[in-house]
Amino acid sequence: MGRDWTKPFTETDIEELICIFKSMPTYNEGGWVTSNDVWALCEGLEYHRTPEELAVFKDYWDKSFNGIISIDNYKKVIEATHNTVKLTKTLAEACDKDGNGYICVEEFGQLMKMVVVNDRKVEQIPWEQFVEEADTDHDGKVSIVECTKWIQNHLNQ
Repeated sequence: MGRDWTKPFTETDIEELICIFKSMPTYNEGGWVTSNDVWALCEGLEYHRTPEELAVFKDYWDKSFNGIISIDNYKKVIEATHNTVKLTKTLAEACDKDGNGYICVEEFGQLMKMVVVNDRKVEQIPWEQFVEEADTDHDGKVSIVECTKWIQNHLNQ
């Protein structure tokens, strides 16, 4: 049957999912695994995805975190997976490598690939369209707050 990824997990569920994380081949006492464990991790989690979607996950962790999946980042993503808006905010904060609170074109590419794979109701759109729609204060940039509001509005359409 598999897990229901559309509903929030209980604390017991989270503990079980963390045990699965810790059972991965590259897990170490530093509390992380490498992105090479993405396929095994998704299989253990009963998070069924196509090879192409799994490649998106691996690419996200490779580009956003140099191929390292920390237990803290993993837990944040797992806790948000059931809610596309919450997941978008979590991923946007994680993708914001320079910590300036804004989404750049590279960060947007990684973010949207992950959101689209997680929620098929979301469509990949060009960067220019995203900025036009999401930049509500018209400063030519999209903040994480604006990005989160944009995804929420986009899902409500």
